Amino acid sequence: MLNNEIHIGIENQNHNYFDDLEKMDTLAKPITISMIKIQYTKERILGIKIKYRGMDGKTIVGQSSRKFKVFGVYFEKFKIDKGDCIQEIYGYANTTINQLGFKTYKGQKVICGSPIGSAFSYYIPNHTFIAAKGSHDQFLEYLSFRIIPLTKEQITQLVENPQTNKVQSFQK
Repeated sequence: MLNNEIHIGIENQNHNYFDDLEKMDTLAKPITISMIKIQYTKERILGIKIKYRGMDGKTIVGQSSRKFKVFGVYFEKFKIDKGDCIQEIYGYANTTINQLGFKTYKGQKVICGSPIGSAFSYYIPNHTFIAAKGSHDQFLEYLSFRIIPLTKEQITQLVENPQTNKVQSFQK
């Protein structure tokens, strides 16, 4: 948990880079992720775009995105309920991120891509993930999230009162 970040894949300084951290200052704390859009093929993750929500309900969209429509490219939108947040990030990676999954404290799940490469899973009790950064060329090869502690109110609401699981799986 060095520098309160998780790292997935291999960062390449010569590729397209994005960092959503600078946008976090415009939102009221605590900040959560309200939506994740994933672009992928059968084998790899192509891109990701994240929408963040502040405590006051204001939202911003991060810069982390790729958009092009070609045959064999899929898009998935994972909406996270208000009052919920990311508990775990998991999947598979090698030189690219091949599978990416998210699970919330209230049990919502999404997973896209293929289980190729080395498995990874990040779960830090009583914490959540915000402010993505990463790099991509043809595919998403590096992704990092900042880790922040849940507030006492969030812990009471999320950890002590989990709800039924909602699962979305997209492995084309």
